[in-house]
Amino acid sequence: MRHLITAAAATIATAFSIGLIAAPASADDDGFAYLSRTGEQLQTHHSLQYVFSADADWRVAEPLHRTARFNDVPWQISLSAFVQTDRVMTVFAEHVADMSGVANYTHYPVSDWPVAGFRSRPAYCLELDQAEVDEEHDFRWLEAQGFSPVGAIWFAQYFLSGNDFNDEIVVSLLIRAPSCDDADQPSAGLAEMRAALRVSAAASEAE
Repeated sequence: MRHLITAAAATIATAFSIGLIAAPASADDDGFAYLSRTGEQLQTHHSLQYVFSADADWRVAEPLHRTARFNDVPWQISLSAFVQTDRVMTVFAEHVADMSGVANYTHYPVSDWPVAGFRSRPAYCLELDQAEVDEEHDFRWLEAQGFSPVGAIWFAQYFLSGNDFNDEIVVSLLIRAPSCDDADQPSAGLAEMRAALRVSAAASEAE
């Protein structure tokens, strides 16, 4: 279920002028951390360097770092989220560990949100039960952050890849709805979420 909320690829843009410098990311035992949190902000730390923030009514989760294999490809994954009880905005910063260049989303159309360069897939919906949530790492993690993915959940996803397709950012918007019927697609709620998330290019860590 990697490309439901993971996938690994997408997020950010304005100019890093808020006067905050992200604290060094604290890596896990695998020695990487592609996301860090400073106060209510997140920053990515690979070749795609961006800063994320949201309106004050969103709670920021502490980043988690883990490794996984999808289709026999090894990934290094850092994830966090901006959370409310009925909706969540996840940020994944990921790296293809074997440098095989599979983080390629050029088959998706170009999106002007959250910043230039992202690509997006059409909104879609999943009806999830507790057993399905319990089987999937990222859904369990979201549940632990205060957002239950059980029920009808609409998704909108945005992907950004590095030039060699080995680094990616994925921004996913998840929102609860009465059903997965097209008539219940929460277009207004998804628009509110896009308006609440702010993304800007980070100052280069090499500077």
